[in-house]
Amino acid sequence: MLIPKSDLTAKALLVGFLFTTLACNGQTSDSNSGNTTENPKIYEAIGMMFAQGSGLGKMEFTEEQLDLILGGMKKGIVLGETPPEYQTLQPKVQAVMMQKMQLARQAEQAEMAKAAGGNKAKGKEFLALLSKQEGVKKDPSGFYYEILKQGEGPSPTMSNTVRLHYHGTLIDGTVFDSSVDRGQPASFPMSGVIKGFSGGLTKTQVGGKIKIYIPSELGYGDNPRPGGKIKPGDTLIFECDLLEIN
Repeated sequence: MLIPKSDLTAKALLVGFLFTTLACNGQTSDSNSGNTTENPKIYEAIGMMFAQGSGLGKMEFTEEQLDLILGGMKKGIVLGETPPEYQTLQPKVQAVMMQKMQLARQAEQAEMAKAAGGNKAKGKEFLALLSKQEGVKKDPSGFYYEILKQGEGPSPTMSNTVRLHYHGTLIDGTVFDSSVDRGQPASFPMSGVIKGFSGGLTKTQVGGKIKIYIPSELGYGDNPRPGGKIKPGDTLIFECDLLEIN
C-alpha cells in the first residue's frame, strides 16, 4: 500500500525493501567503494529498486500521479508517520491500488498469451520435423519419445516413485533444469510431475535411457513458474536415465 499503517512508516518500508533486495542479490558492502553518499546514483537506485519491488513500476500512473506519489513518500520519510488526515484515505488508496494492480495483471496476461502463441507455433513446427525422424514415436496423448537405451523389467506406473537422472532443455538448447549438471539423481512421485514427463517414463524401464519431447499442453502450458527459463507455451525436451522404481 502507498499509505502504510501507523506502525509501519514509509521509511521502514523503503529501508526494509532495500535490505531485502540486497540480500536476495547476494550483495555486500565494499569498503573500497568510497563514500556512497557522494554518488547520487545510489539514491536513484534505491528509488528504482523500491518501484520495482513494490510493483509500482508495472502500474500505469500519469506523470502528475507519480509526482504526488513521490511527494507522499518524501513526506512519510520526513514525518516518520502517516498523519490522521491521510490515514482516513486508506480505503480509497486500497481501491485505487486494486484497480491499478488488476489492469497491470490484465496487461501481463495479454503479453503472456501473445508470447505463448508464438512459442506454441515454434514448438509445433519443431515437433512436426521431429516426427519424421527415425526412432521417434508419438504417444496418443501428444508427447513424442525416443528410446536411446533399452532397460530391463517393468515400466513405472502412476503409483510409483522413480529415481532418475534427467537433463531438461528448450528447443533452442537452453538448459532449464538438470540433475546431471547438479551431479545428484532426483526422486519424484510419478503422479507429482507434468503429464508429458510421467507419460514418457512409462515407456522405459530401469537401466533405460529415453528422450521425451513434450508440447506445452502436457508441460507447463501458458503459466510456467514466473522468472524461470521456461516461458509460456514452451515445448520441453527431457533426456532421462531411469535408475530405480519404488
